Amino acid sequence: MFRKRELKTIVFLGVGGVGKTTYIYRLLWLARAPRVTRKPGVYELQYRGVELYIVDTPGQYAVEVARRYYEAIKTFGTKLDLIVYMYSAADPFTLYSLFDIEQWVSRYPPHNKILIGNKRDFAEELGYLVEGDDVAIALGAKRLYYTSALKTTRLSFYNT
Repeated sequence: MFRKRELKTIVFLGVGGVGKTTYIYRLLWLARAPRVTRKPGVYELQYRGVELYIVDTPGQYAVEVARRYYEAIKTFGTKLDLIVYMYSAADPFTLYSLFDIEQWVSRYPPHNKILIGNKRDFAEELGYLVEGDDVAIALGAKRLYYTSALKTTRLSFYNT
């Protein structure tokens, strides 16, 4: 008898320069340096018997990211298992631009969401951290994490 495969789709959303592709490369243990993405990248990962599809949505501005999100909807349907909102913990603009993206995302059925503040190391060097607690609540994110995808050898999270 065949076992039905469990499939999960995870979509990363955030404006350009926040480190989505770098984070995904580290998550997948890809050694090569990330490149600028112009179209959605889809990566497959087997994890504990679950087949994960990880979607990297490119775009410099919120409207471009929203368009790429629609491309993901066309490909995977509205059954997205997790939306990962990502922003730079050193740049408040990247955090608040997530509200523009959320306007587009909220047109479809509710999804599980988390918020990741990336570039924590850079923010600490600058002497301040753009905290995302209030934005996480407003977006309906279940968790908030801080990390540095580029500097850490193993992705670590600072859960709040």
